[in-house]
Amino acid sequence: MNPKQGDCRQLWTQILDEIESCWPSLRWRDVGVVIGCSGGADSVALVRAICELQRKGDTQTPEARGFLTVAHFNHNLRGEDSDQDAIFTAELAKSLNLRFELAEATASQTLDSNRPGSDHNNHSISPELDSDEASLRSERMRFLIRVAKEQGARYIALAHSADDNAETVLHHLMRGTGPAGLCGIGHPLPIDEDLVLTRPLIQLRRGIIRQALSEQGHKWREDQSNLDCRYTRNWIRNQLVPTMETQFPHVVDAIQRAIEIQKSWRECIDRLADAWLENHLHRQPQLAIQKDLEAESPIVIAAMQQLWSQSNWPRQSMNQGHWEILAEMIRGKRDSPCTLPSGIQISATTNQIHIQHPSIQHPSI
Repeated sequence: MNPKQGDCRQLWTQILDEIESCWPSLRWRDVGVVIGCSGGADSVALVRAICELQRKGDTQTPEARGFLTVAHFNHNLRGEDSDQDAIFTAELAKSLNLRFELAEATASQTLDSNRPGSDHNNHSISPELDSDEASLRSERMRFLIRVAKEQGARYIALAHSADDNAETVLHHLMRGTGPAGLCGIGHPLPIDEDLVLTRPLIQLRRGIIRQALSEQGHKWREDQSNLDCRYTRNWIRNQLVPTMETQFPHVVDAIQRAIEIQKSWRECIDRLADAWLENHLHRQPQLAIQKDLEAESPIVIAAMQQLWSQSNWPRQSMNQGHWEILAEMIRGKRDSPCTLPSGIQISATTNQIHIQHPSIQHPSI
């Protein structure tokens, strides 16, 4: 990964090669791609690299028929800095002759900086702020999905790096994750039958991406809120990982290898879970799961996670303890009713487990 002296293209070529390996351009150059761009280094690199790959070719390669759209969501959290991020991103898209989509959060969607516990001199980690950050991510994703569907795009591309992946796994560990949380950030991730979320920089280190941009003379925007360690993810990035690296210099690479191993295990479990769910899920007269006293708990839990995803129920608030309660009820080891996050009611009869979402009578699977 060390660049040759005087070769300013080597690291940038590495970025292009990694995207091509992870997400071959033949899959997407003739369809629509919406690229989420904050204006930060990773997303700027992704926009520039995808644009270059789409237009790259030779006399044997026909001109790409697809389109690229740069999409930016302005949360209006940092005043003038937020506005400048939006302006920078719009100018980036214009300079590359790409489509540009912008959305802005309303006042009700932004964080209230005057609320209790929001003192910027208070550096303790705040679960409330983490919850707010998750809401902001959800709002951004809804915007990207809307843009993609309105424009008929096939892919949404996001610029998460290997560092983001490692930080996500560490965050999941501290929240008491199960095996699924150790698989890191999903890639690729089908949103529905016509739209796929992809993260083609997921194997690249953040430092490599920044160095490649610098060597190419490309600018980006720095979000100073990323230094606010009251957010758990920022604390992991700015304090925990650097501390770990003092003893284990290659800890991020090691976590990345563990993620790949975990994904292979998860794919096997998911295949078994899919078959199990097909045999035990009943949709009428209400959503129910046939009890299975012999089922293996990991397969049942994976099947329930699939059900939650298929039903568009939020999984982030479900921890390993919640999944284990479900598995115990399905395996006949627990009969008392319970309420899971999002107000989902679970009850047991002799042969079945009944699942009732407060706002969805009969989820469509």
